[in-house]
Amino acid sequence: MKIEKVIAQGETIVYQPELSWVAYCQLGSLIRNLTTTIFVSDKRLFHSHGWIHRHTHEIVIGKVESIIVEQGLMGRIFNYGTIVASGTGAGTIALRYIKKPFEFQRQVRNVQGGGK
Repeated sequence: MKIEKVIAQGETIVYQPELSWVAYCQLGSLIRNLTTTIFVSDKRLFHSHGWIHRHTHEIVIGKVESIIVEQGLMGRIFNYGTIVASGTGAGTIALRYIKKPFEFQRQVRNVQGGGK
């Protein structure tokens, strides 16, 4: 999905994380990973994936309550991980195989106002 199709007028992309190469090594998830769009803007955290069956989820940036970073041994070695973002009244977004997961966490906190 092209970001231009989902970005609102006046919305600014602040950070767009990449998937780790590990995500593309799993054949069953290849199409999902190739059709994944993730970004952090000044207004929201956005995640979309899927080709035929598309799933999108977003949390208003001011409503992001917590960001959990999970890394196993391989994730620590190759600097990737799973991010679970929880929003007030908005549920959770789980993002797997994100490169530099602590950078993602830092970018969200910066947008929220100085790394709360």
